[in-house]
Amino acid sequence: MTIQLKDLGNAVLKTEYAVRGPIVARAQELERDGREIIYCNIGNPQSLEQKPLTYIRQVLALCQYPALIEQAPQLFPADVLATAKAVLKGSKHGLGAYSDSKGIRFIREAVASFIHERDGIPTDPEMIWLTDGASKGVQTALRLLISGPNDGVMIPIPQYPLYSATLALYEGRQVGYYLDEAHDWKLSEALLQQSLREATNAGIKV
Repeated sequence: MTIQLKDLGNAVLKTEYAVRGPIVARAQELERDGREIIYCNIGNPQSLEQKPLTYIRQVLALCQYPALIEQAPQLFPADVLATAKAVLKGSKHGLGAYSDSKGIRFIREAVASFIHERDGIPTDPEMIWLTDGASKGVQTALRLLISGPNDGVMIPIPQYPLYSATLALYEGRQVGYYLDEAHDWKLSEALLQQSLREATNAGIKV
């Protein structure tokens, strides 16, 4: 069986994701022709030759292969060893096993403690969900909020293409609000209220 464009759902066909759109496709064509391209369409510092953070890579190396903790401790700083041991102790079955759907419990507890210390807000770890990246978190939140074609979500303009693409995919409505260029692109309550009023008058439930 061959799946063609006409077989796809309308919501999928309406979805545009500029991060991987025609401009990127054209850049890739030029690159194949020998042109040097600097991609600035996505947050990917390693593609611009920035070295990855050593600390994170070292902790992950130890968590993925715990034997290194005993076999080669001299290769790793003390704080890396301590963090890796804490992660392995808290994850019980190691990083290769399925965790709780909300994320590993002790990490959620650490997040809750951080929020409490930083903001003074008591936080229940059971109310925290960890996601594999910001995009998955945004998609999950929008999926929960949109229940019909007249449901709208306010997003900033300029916007990250993920927002408009996900809203189109879930058949929601994009309600854009502009940032105040004259004041260093700050958020303006007046512009928020204007966008909300216009959307409400158009029959959109924001």
